[in-house]
Amino acid sequence: MYGIDGVSIRMVGENTGLGKGSIYYFFPSGKSDMVDFVILNAERFLNDKLLLLTENRIKGKKGIEEFLNTFLSDKDFLLYIHFMSCLALSHLRVLYMEKLNLFYKDLTMKLAKVITKEGYSNSKAWNIAENVIVSIYGSYLFSCSLEDKIYFPNRIKKLNKILMENLKST
Repeated sequence: MYGIDGVSIRMVGENTGLGKGSIYYFFPSGKSDMVDFVILNAERFLNDKLLLLTENRIKGKKGIEEFLNTFLSDKDFLLYIHFMSCLALSHLRVLYMEKLNLFYKDLTMKLAKVITKEGYSNSKAWNIAENVIVSIYGSYLFSCSLEDKIYFPNRIKKLNKILMENLKST
């Protein structure tokens, strides 16, 4: 496989329009440049998806529900989750630890910001958001280890249901 679990070469090719042979000319430093490129694209993609939460287009519980549903309906989002998870578990993680931490913290922070709008303190909202993000990534990794494609969507649906039943309404 190329890249990190075959994801980086494919993503780089799709995002640049370059073939495999041309990619190495575009990224003269090789895979490290490609990994940086994919992380940057993952951050941009994530930020676009989180706009519905952070710009009040969809408020509160409905926004959180829509955010979680994105994991079920958007295959690109799953590719980025897969890539970031593989990177975090690979021997290369030490080279990208700061970027990985920023990626996860940014995701948690944006979700926590929305949860505070539901009447929770900043620390409680952070705790809830962190548990949601850990549940998303843990469920995805568990689904992969089981080779069970149904497990992840079922866990996201259950997580969504638990959140909708337990978050305050403002």
